[in-house]
Amino acid sequence: MKRTGTLIHKTYRNLLVSTLAMTASMYLSSIVDGILVGQILGTMELSAINLTYSISFLKSIPIAMFTFGGNTLAVMYKGKRDNPRADIVYSISFWAGILSSVVIAVIGIALTAPTASLLGQKNAELESLISLYLIPLWVLTPLTALNNHTAAFARTDGLKKLATALPIVSNVINLICDWLYMAVFGWGIAGAGWATVTGYLLGSLLVIGYFRSKQRTVRFTRAAWKRFRDMGKILSTGLPSALIYVCNFLRLYLTNAIILSATGTAGTKIASVSFSLNSLCFIFIEGATMTLLPVLGALYGERDIRGQKLALRYGMWVTVGLSVIILILSELFPLPLAAMYGLTDPAITSVFAVTFRIMSINIPILAVIYVMRTFFQATKQKWLANILVVLDGFATVVPLMYVLAKIDIYWLWASFPISKAATVLITVVIVVIYKNVRHKDNYLLIEGEEGPVLDFSIHNNVEEATDAAHKTVAFCEKQGVEKNLAHNIGVAVEELCVNSARYAAKSQSDSVDVYVKVSPQAVVLRLRDNGNIFNPTEYVDDTGREVTGLKLVRSLTSSIEYNRVIGFNVTVVSVNR
Repeated sequence: MKRTGTLIHKTYRNLLVSTLAMTASMYLSSIVDGILVGQILGTMELSAINLTYSISFLKSIPIAMFTFGGNTLAVMYKGKRDNPRADIVYSISFWAGILSSVVIAVIGIALTAPTASLLGQKNAELESLISLYLIPLWVLTPLTALNNHTAAFARTDGLKKLATALPIVSNVINLICDWLYMAVFGWGIAGAGWATVTGYLLGSLLVIGYFRSKQRTVRFTRAAWKRFRDMGKILSTGLPSALIYVCNFLRLYLTNAIILSATGTAGTKIASVSFSLNSLCFIFIEGATMTLLPVLGALYGERDIRGQKLALRYGMWVTVGLSVIILILSELFPLPLAAMYGLTDPAITSVFAVTFRIMSINIPILAVIYVMRTFFQATKQKWLANILVVLDGFATVVPLMYVLAKIDIYWLWASFPISKAATVLITVVIVVIYKNVRHKDNYLLIEGEEGPVLDFSIHNNVEEATDAAHKTVAFCEKQGVEKNLAHNIGVAVEELCVNSARYAAKSQSDSVDVYVKVSPQAVVLRLRDNGNIFNPTEYVDDTGREVTGLKLVRSLTSSIEYNRVIGFNVTVVSVNR
């Protein structure tokens, strides 16, 4: 028997759909607006919306900071079985995210005219269209913060249907209202913005379902006011996610300026379609990598070294696999994709077919960058995650684009895959240097296990519980643990596995991860499954319930703790030597 990773893989897949729905909510409104605007209003209006994408990233900075920072940190605390601190982090991140988004929205509305002038680069027609779209875009900000924060915590609380439904409902209503406001009411480009506001306003009613759910594992707490210093930890944990939006804001503003000055309105139309299609790629790549954040956060909190490696490997395969599919579609069908946005002028589409294929080469490289950035962020190597974000999002692509734009339009778009390759190369050099200087054991720069460890998986059924106990006893005795103590650990393994199979397992294919660590002070046992909620500590009593063996486990061990984290039942037993 050995650790299979099946449990982590299943949990990752269970979280993936709801996470994709959440990331879709951050991009899909702009994408849908772009498609319908291009079809109903025209490519000039589509260009105006593309120029506001940088503002979409700007307003998402505090949302990402508090949503992903708060959610990841809360999961880490739950992994350490510190639920009160998780409640504090949840409370602070929620209210700080909402209040900061309101402040940004008010400032943004007040600065609508100068912002439109800056984005439109003194093109009167573009400035007028941008102004009409900016106001609803800013109004949308607090609603996005509310929906995304709730979806993130609902996802890690196991409320997958709610987490998935929240962004889907919002965007379906947005889609309907897009057509209604633009095609029927004739509101023009402003209608696209107000349709999104309507969708998110009605979708936010589902937030009530999360607040009332009994399955919710975090609560608002007044203790948050006394622990406001935890804000710093939330901000630092969420900084790599927020930096993505900071760099995307800078990159989009500057690249749009370079494209407009170097290629004129024709290049701007190509850019508007290319960037919108690139957002579709972000939905899958960012969704797949953001799914890793809570999984890796929980494993990091439990100091599950092998689990972190298994999660990283699986997340890499899934993300790169999705990116290759997107790349193939992009290379095969550039013209049909352009036609979705109403871009059909042969003089422009002939250029677009080449430039979009060149740009799309960056997609699989981007997938690798995002997975590694997420891993470094979740394992608290934030300095390296931040370096990756800055290199990828701004520091390599903008200078390259500025230089290559002087050659021709095709080299301009080649700056995207070239910059991604440069980012990977620079990061590898940094990691190798750091590993050698700090004498790290591996290129992931994470610590190895301290002391002898037994780590294996079994099927969550009664038959395999005895084998798990025998394997555990043999390991403990081999490490010099006294026979009676090794026997006690074996009994604890068998009884906990038996009761997990009886009360938590959903099917015979479910599995349990068993981890045993021997140190001079104690032997620590950790069991993890992804079955129904089952807390063995609540069954250690004299109520007469037919749950045998758990009182014996308590009597033979020094401590027993239980926690529910991202759909896992995690039981930790310690026996002092």
